[in-house]
Amino acid sequence: MKRFNAFTLAELLITLAIIGVVAVIVLPSLIINVNDRVNAEKIRSAKYKFTKATDHMKSLGLIGPYSSTDAFVDELQKYFKIAKRCDANHIRACWPTDTVKLEDGKEWEISKTKTGKQLKMNNDDTHDYSSDNVGIITADGTPMILSYNKKCEALDPMKTYGWSTSNGKPETNATAGCVAAVFEINGHSRPNTFRKDVVAFNANGLGSACSIEIDGKCFGAVFYYKPMTYEECAGQNATSPYNPTEAGSYAKSLGIKYCSLTKDYWAGAVKQCGGTNKMASMEDLGKIASLLYEGNPTIGAQQDVDNLKYNNKASQYGLPEPSFYVSSGEERGTSGEYMYNRSFYTTHTYWYVQGSRSYSGLALCIVE
Repeated sequence: MKRFNAFTLAELLITLAIIGVVAVIVLPSLIINVNDRVNAEKIRSAKYKFTKATDHMKSLGLIGPYSSTDAFVDELQKYFKIAKRCDANHIRACWPTDTVKLEDGKEWEISKTKTGKQLKMNNDDTHDYSSDNVGIITADGTPMILSYNKKCEALDPMKTYGWSTSNGKPETNATAGCVAAVFEINGHSRPNTFRKDVVAFNANGLGSACSIEIDGKCFGAVFYYKPMTYEECAGQNATSPYNPTEAGSYAKSLGIKYCSLTKDYWAGAVKQCGGTNKMASMEDLGKIASLLYEGNPTIGAQQDVDNLKYNNKASQYGLPEPSFYVSSGEERGTSGEYMYNRSFYTTHTYWYVQGSRSYSGLALCIVE
């Protein structure tokens, strides 16, 4: 009689169980890896197709400058297939969802993405994203919101600009740098989250540029200010830091009365905000205090308050915890040589006059 070797039923069941356990462990990571690769290629492809158009425009000397995002898109659509175009008041018509989930978990209404401010873009000597955004849907169905830098310099038509790559394939180059954009790769599908399937393209972010909103005023992110030299602050016409009537045009244009002979950090904050009237006032800081403490909704501009209950919401507004101070845009003294600050602690808040400007601190700018 011949004898045959075979697995028993118990051995087969054990083997299948082991295979099942391994599959449960391995398959999700494989699926995630595949999905990540697919999404990465979608992102690369969207940037590449857009940049191919701007690279073509560069070769024709057509990158800019343009007077608005709308004017730029008028030219762009000659070299980039656009299935649908929406103005800033109808951005939602070029986007698959009403809202986008931001990195902090908050929901952003996409219809509010009116200018480059909502893409967290700055306006300064070389950047101006203040014109209305334009929404588009590309020929392959990709929704995009565009904001053009009106101060973008024309690029040399004869120069070749190198390409960045993703997975060994070309992605984008400098010719697309005049435009800040966000686009979406999943349509109505989830997660519909910024920096996942909603992608920033030369944009700094998405959402409100306001870290704090009070009485219709929008304050940007709190920042540590850098100094200005006396020469920068006062100009060549000033002969004394204590004579504001002789201060140069720079200080006058910023509303600064006094310029320190040493490095003037507070003047640097004023410069960054664009003037003393663009910084938080003492009254503003008093109202901000009312956001951070319970049971004291009307803290005055120059009111010291003790025994408060701190609500631990400073980080919600982009402010440090547990204690900090913020400089106002107000000077004090015969010639304005001091400035007002407000301190915030866990049990009390108070204002004080800082007699030296040789130290950095925190400031808030009004965003228009």
